[in-house]
Amino acid sequence: MNSRISSQLISCGFLLLLACGLGEAQSPQKPAAPSQESQQELQRAIAAAQPGPEHAELMKLAGDYATTQTFYAPGAQPQESSGTAKLKSILGGRFLEEENSGESLGQPYTGLRLYGYNNGSKQYEAIWIYNGSTAFLVLDGTSDDHGKTVRYSGAFLGPAGQRQTLRVIITQNDADHFSVKLLGEGPGGGMSTLETVYTRVNKTAATPPHR
Repeated sequence: MNSRISSQLISCGFLLLLACGLGEAQSPQKPAAPSQESQQELQRAIAAAQPGPEHAELMKLAGDYATTQTFYAPGAQPQESSGTAKLKSILGGRFLEEENSGESLGQPYTGLRLYGYNNGSKQYEAIWIYNGSTAFLVLDGTSDDHGKTVRYSGAFLGPAGQRQTLRVIITQNDADHFSVKLLGEGPGGGMSTLETVYTRVNKTAATPPHR
């Protein structure tokens, strides 16, 4: 074998080795199998995202209602007004959505409320908004009777930027009636109460989750 052929063979061999090396370097590595701890964390996260008995109790409120509001303030006669509300289960039974409308203190209103139970914090949570304000009312609550009565507390920033604290008590009276009592300090320092009584319109079982 002459020197020219030998040189060509050596060059070809070198190129083959180089190509193989590059192929190994560029080939994607197999992802490492998740550790047992990671798998356990994933399972806990999945379990925490599932609705439980607290959610089931909340969903019993789903339905159409007629509402009666009564406003109590120190030194004033109670003022009554009426309205309607539609409550429905959303996101697979994880949250309860309420759309309400009517008249309160002589003014028409529309509002939206979301209720839920946080499996992580073990607390009830809610957000209220309505057309009389640009603020969110954010509420956290607890119950000592498996959700029949939930006591919330929360706060929002008023028009002048001042922080206002409120308490809300929601009580399920029976399958067709529940009440929402909102308590807050009035302008004169006295405690004012706005109580809304919900009466189911169709008197049927609560509607199941539908979206």
